[in-house]
Amino acid sequence: MRAESARALGFILSIVAIGVSAVVLLPRLLGIAAGPEAEIITALKKAEAAGFELELPEIGAKLRSRKARFDRISVTFDPAAKAALATATLDFEGALGPTEVSSLGLERIPFLRTGYQWAPEQGLAPRLSAAVEALERRRRALESGDASALAALCAGGDSGVVESAEEVLRLRRRSYRSLAWFIRSEREEVVVREEYRLQGDTPDRPVDRPGAVRLLLQSNGREFFFSGGLM
Repeated sequence: MRAESARALGFILSIVAIGVSAVVLLPRLLGIAAGPEAEIITALKKAEAAGFELELPEIGAKLRSRKARFDRISVTFDPAAKAALATATLDFEGALGPTEVSSLGLERIPFLRTGYQWAPEQGLAPRLSAAVEALERRRRALESGDASALAALCAGGDSGVVESAEEVLRLRRRSYRSLAWFIRSEREEVVVREEYRLQGDTPDRPVDRPGAVRLLLQSNGREFFFSGGLM
């Protein structure tokens, strides 16, 4: 009886092991059979359903999604490099700290094969991430009164762009808060409407003013620079 019980237990354990292996390996095998396009589209759809964070290393912060939708997704695949590029539109709502972020536009998302999975090489929204980094660097430079940092953000070093921010830079004890960024990302440029609140002191009176400004960003590689004015 003991031998029969041991054989039965061994049989059951074998069946369990096969079942566990199937659970682990079957999704991987199905993914390989379906090809990179299906795997990458599935990864994007899972991310939009679960929510995600975008790391912004240039400013040491994270852009957190509240609602996101990838649409019109197409994937090109380089089997030699084990790399792929997903092109999609992204409808995004989220926040960078206290700043609300709403964005609609084009994304090109590089993926690399790591083991059995495809992973985004530069995050799930590299174009949006770069634009938000530039916007936050501008906000910080305006608040700190750093004219050289503002000049570094200007396309072609256009000093006239810095001059558009002189009214803000003249204030003492200034506070510049970006309440919201409404971003429209096109192929060649990014258009932003910013809602802000500016506070500070002039020699004559205190300033506490809400406002809105239209900003234009142009890409140079993976970075964005401002053209047409900082305010």
